[in-house]
Amino acid sequence: MSSDETVLGLAGVSKLFGSTPAVDGASLEVRRGEVFTLLGPSGCGKTTTLRLVAGLERPDAGEITLRGRVVASSSRRVFVGPHKRNLGMVFQSYAIWPHMTVFDNVAYPLTLRGTSRAVIRDKVSSVLELVGLDGLHTRAATLLSGGQMQRLALCRALVYEPDLLLLDEPFSNLDAKLRSRCGLS
Repeated sequence: MSSDETVLGLAGVSKLFGSTPAVDGASLEVRRGEVFTLLGPSGCGKTTTLRLVAGLERPDAGEITLRGRVVASSSRRVFVGPHKRNLGMVFQSYAIWPHMTVFDNVAYPLTLRGTSRAVIRDKVSSVLELVGLDGLHTRAATLLSGGQMQRLALCRALVYEPDLLLLDEPFSNLDAKLRSRCGLS
């Protein structure tokens, strides 16, 4: 993959809920190595756009490409399911499985992919260490703080090395002091 290759493309993408447009003709390109941010007020379609890219919603118009491959097009009748897009997504609500341990939450995407236990153990340990959650493998996910849950959700999205990482309001649950220190408030 060259450094200027387009990883994500949206061309005239629209999504209606009933007669209400949630996304109306969105077009954008994201190249390898870029960080791209959607900014706007509540209800303007940011989350719906991410859900369209992830394959959790089908566009009513337009086309979505990943790494040059059409993954959604209403006019061509193409729709590639989310499990075949190799994308990681961290939801605003984290979507942590409460009945699982920290380790099991992170390992789940690898288990679904049929990864060996040894590789799962190594990859999970590596991403937990990366975000400062090492040593919490056996803790129940429900016993984590909000910030720890956010990092756990990030680990689960990173563990299988996605081509693209989608973050829905990634700073919304950081405490005010941390947001201020990072220049986010």
